[in-house]
Amino acid sequence: MNYMIKRFESAAKCTGVRVRRALLNLPESVKESTCEIRLRCGRPIMINGLYGEAFITANGRESYIVTPSVMKASIADIEECFRIICGYSVHTHQNSICGGYVTVSGGHRAGITGTAVISADGISSVRDISSINIRIAKEFKGIADELYGHIKKNGWKSVILAGAPSSGKTTVLRDLARILASESGGYMKTVIIDEREEIAACCNGVPQNDIGISSDVLSGYPKGEGILTALRSMSPENIILDEIGTDKEVTAIETGLNSGVNFFLSVHAADINELFRRKHIVRLLNSNSFDAVVFLDGCKIRQK
Repeated sequence: MNYMIKRFESAAKCTGVRVRRALLNLPESVKESTCEIRLRCGRPIMINGLYGEAFITANGRESYIVTPSVMKASIADIEECFRIICGYSVHTHQNSICGGYVTVSGGHRAGITGTAVISADGISSVRDISSINIRIAKEFKGIADELYGHIKKNGWKSVILAGAPSSGKTTVLRDLARILASESGGYMKTVIIDEREEIAACCNGVPQNDIGISSDVLSGYPKGEGILTALRSMSPENIILDEIGTDKEVTAIETGLNSGVNFFLSVHAADINELFRRKHIVRLLNSNSFDAVVFLDGCKIRQK
């Protein structure tokens, strides 16, 4: 079976019986092109992919307009899906739920919205779940081969990946971690700071994505704290993290660089002008500790 179809069907298992049946009956051409499954209480179920946005019918057909046959997500559908993605233990996932998502088996990420319950410390729980967005996890092994080739050829130690949203930064970082922590990379001690649980996508402590043999994952840690924890306890050669955005994170990175650790990280910046508007990134570049900035366009190196 096609890899993309397997991933779709794995994600579909996060939904309840009624919705799952319709999803699994969709044509294979739709399954392999789908990126998201969206359930909104009382409204049509939507799927999103290379084809754009579509609705589904009870007999497993896609529709690009709303018709009477289009399925709507009921309260029961939402509640059943929510219980499944939480492994029937909502309390266990309370922190993730308050953060707006749960990572499930297969590496899929379920975004959750509802009514926030506020305490003195912030959001303490979420009730009356109203929407669930299942983002289908996809790996592309070999996508970082070109980048790794540049690293080997040029002797790069630390690299910043830059690109617009959806340019493939996380996908490339994930595959780079796999290479560095496998035989081809010399089984380097590589720590992944996976604050949003998108790189390794650990579920019950087990990475759902292939991140190599000699990698360690700090899931859910704020990036700054995760870096310092890794430095204290894991003696890393490499640290990989996604979407740098604060001065606190930069300070932790500088500490790691001064300890001789290599960093491979990403930042939102579509071009060189946007990059230099990111003051925290300019601060890193001024440290002269990074060998290259690589711009991505759909996972392809566009400029370095």
